[in-house]
Amino acid sequence: MLARSPLVFRLALGPELHLWAKAGRTPVLWWRDDDAREPTPALERLLDLSRRHDAPLTVAAVAGPNLASLVRRCQDQPDIEIAVHGFQHVNRQPEGQGFGEIIDSDSVDWVLAQLRATVTRFHDAGATPTLFVPPWNNLKPQLITALSDTPIRAVSGFAQGVSEADGVSRLDAHLDVLRWKGGARFRGTWRFLARMRKLLAQRRVTGQWGQPIGLLTHHLDHDEDAWRFLDSFLGAFRVEARRCLQLQTLAEPTALCA
Repeated sequence: MLARSPLVFRLALGPELHLWAKAGRTPVLWWRDDDAREPTPALERLLDLSRRHDAPLTVAAVAGPNLASLVRRCQDQPDIEIAVHGFQHVNRQPEGQGFGEIIDSDSVDWVLAQLRATVTRFHDAGATPTLFVPPWNNLKPQLITALSDTPIRAVSGFAQGVSEADGVSRLDAHLDVLRWKGGARFRGTWRFLARMRKLLAQRRVTGQWGQPIGLLTHHLDHDEDAWRFLDSFLGAFRVEARRCLQLQTLAEPTALCA
């Protein structure tokens, strides 16, 4: 898998991937990109990477005024999935209490009304999403409860894993190419690969070979180092489509769409 990859990839991941290969296993990876609002040069660069590396991509989109043009552009390219990225992507948390669009005092009925209105906007724009990605990965209980009464069948946050509750599947991202403290910038090759090695080892030791690992990008915030690393990473690893992953199976190899 890493034969033609940069040396740093082989040094950081080679021993762990050798153990996977001895067991006849390969990692299951998927790719989510957040904060898309409209066609931009950065989006074109992202879609070009997806196309060149034959890497299916889930684009988490905000229902803004240019949603229809964004949907049309993504639909021009195979293996691009549109997901709902919040209602308006507005932080409603009290100052000093983090970030999130849903707050503790929101009722399930209010959340459901927002969900239905947002999904309708996506349908009107020509998309039929089945995945909801809350802004800032803030998954509130009211959201999970409300989703069961909508066409959305899965949610995606960060760093927890795969699960299913109340008829809603969960598939998270785990590997963010960016660091955010002090301003968005590339996380760094060694930092990224060290975290990936840890995630791979956890899955191997617990026998959860098929539990997906999610790559997370934010095309509007990438610096050149992030773009270069992403190009190298997608050249080294195969990425699967989110909608093809069997979320219910945690201990067995993940079944993929034919």
